[in-house]
Amino acid sequence: MTDNVTGLMWQQGDSGELTCESALVYCDTLGLAHHTDWRMPTSHELFSILNHDRLNPALDTTCFTKTTAEYWWSSDRRVEDTTRIWVVNAGGGIGPHPRNETISAGGSKRFHVRAVRDVTTPAMVTVHFQDNGDSTVTDLSTGLMWQKVQTCGCHDMGTGACVLRVCGDRGYADWRLPTIKELQSLNDEHLASPSVDRSFFPGFSSGKSWSSTSQSMLPPGRGISIFITGSQRTM
Repeated sequence: MTDNVTGLMWQQGDSGELTCESALVYCDTLGLAHHTDWRMPTSHELFSILNHDRLNPALDTTCFTKTTAEYWWSSDRRVEDTTRIWVVNAGGGIGPHPRNETISAGGSKRFHVRAVRDVTTPAMVTVHFQDNGDSTVTDLSTGLMWQKVQTCGCHDMGTGACVLRVCGDRGYADWRLPTIKELQSLNDEHLASPSVDRSFFPGFSSGKSWSSTSQSMLPPGRGISIFITGSQRTM
């Protein structure tokens, strides 16, 4: 399958249950569709194919084969603990998990891998963020403008009162809650607690942040901070 947004080509099925080490070998030696340059995806690449309108798996199963996977390995290790690997789960989430949770390593969960390959040379963004000097930061890779400082520790989405309070504070009126994929795009796996660049986002907590994406069959979270994004524009 080719993702027309990212330009990445994906294996339609997956490997079946494997340890992280075996998953790396699997991808490196995979010959599929006349290609031999398959590799493990990064956590951001893996998260990009999730479809949060679906659940278990949170994938478009008209494109990707449904398997028994509970998690899929990525190539990213948690920076301060390499025994934990960033993985995506079938429910639509992402996070670092111990290597030994998978069945082949003595655990009880099914970790698979879905191989990916580059169809085109990936665009390299040497400078990721730009501080706009007005309490906003622009992500040069996505074109999104972000609020620099988290708003508050709101316990309830409610009517969005916390969001509305800051809408006029930055000179724009089109602020909104980010989707879960937009929010995850800020994540930097080279950092931890929080895994966000605090030179651009000072005071960012390592707790949870609201997104506008709801997940089927699960209750909303509580005690979560709001972090707001808007579209980049010229002032």
